[in-house]
Amino acid sequence: MTKKAAKTTPESKNKFRLFTETLGDSIIPGKYRKNILNYLDRASIEEVPYFSYGLAVYVTFVLSVILDILFLRTRLFANTNIIIMIILSIIIIPLIFIILSLISILAYRICLDAMIYHKTRKMEEVFPEFLAELSINLKAGQSLEEALENSTEKEFGYLKDEIAKVCKKVRLGTDVEVALREFIENYDSEVIEETFDLIITSWKKGARTSQLVERIFDNLDMMRYLRRKVIASVTSYRIFLSIVTVIIAPAMFALAFYLVNLIKSIINKITLTTTSVTFPIAINAVRVNDLHFTWFSILALALIAISTAMIISIIKTGSIKEGYKQVVFYAGGTILSYYIFMLIFRYFFALFNV
Repeated sequence: MTKKAAKTTPESKNKFRLFTETLGDSIIPGKYRKNILNYLDRASIEEVPYFSYGLAVYVTFVLSVILDILFLRTRLFANTNIIIMIILSIIIIPLIFIILSLISILAYRICLDAMIYHKTRKMEEVFPEFLAELSINLKAGQSLEEALENSTEKEFGYLKDEIAKVCKKVRLGTDVEVALREFIENYDSEVIEETFDLIITSWKKGARTSQLVERIFDNLDMMRYLRRKVIASVTSYRIFLSIVTVIIAPAMFALAFYLVNLIKSIINKITLTTTSVTFPIAINAVRVNDLHFTWFSILALALIAISTAMIISIIKTGSIKEGYKQVVFYAGGTILSYYIFMLIFRYFFALFNV
């Protein structure tokens, strides 16, 4: 019996994987398939993750059922008939599934955009070195397609892979200009686009392309040097914003929490001792829920952290898109700092029996 079970287990796993991949393939609309494949290629995802798509469908369905059960167990449906609840589930589960699917698709799209943006920035970082190699090869008398193919190095990373794809298309019969146009249209980079536009124009007119490429390399190298100088000059602003976000703001919110509790305790004592005395001003108890205040503080600190990450990204790179890397660091660090200060102030106020 044990041997038979051992033999059937891999088969069942293969069937499950095959069914999941088929499910993941079937959910992709036919008219969007080409665009999705192009999008994945731009993000350097070589194979379509059909299995992951299928698993996402399973997880979304399970979450839809769980949310439906939690919703129907609320007080609103306490006295509802079981038949009506089944009918409501048939309506609610698909609605929740559609909403969760749309949220998942949007989140996946944002992740792919972030990967493409990161890839584009990495290509721009090594683009001047690539132009230096291209200029040398053009000066050696090589044609544009030969110079492109011989200018790629391992250190160029993503750019090496993209230029290799361009050269492969050229070898298969595609015109050099068409192949380069397809490459620059896939990525939102003004530097790469304008540079290749100038190279293509110079090459078509028979001008000295090597000198043009060398001049572009010098300009890009100078721009990179100036950018580093600017980033170094604004380091003090980044440090100030980081200290305010990660240390000062959490400390203020934590201190406010215990000051509110202190005011509540003082007012409660006053109201207890003066119940028999009539004052022209009525003193009532402070009704602030500790849990609500804590959640408000966390939400406010998270928004402050996200804003700081975006501002620092603009200061550092000139683009808000780079901020996605720092959002997790600032948000996590700020909330962790808030709980640390809450612990510190709790022991501090406990020393004075407050």
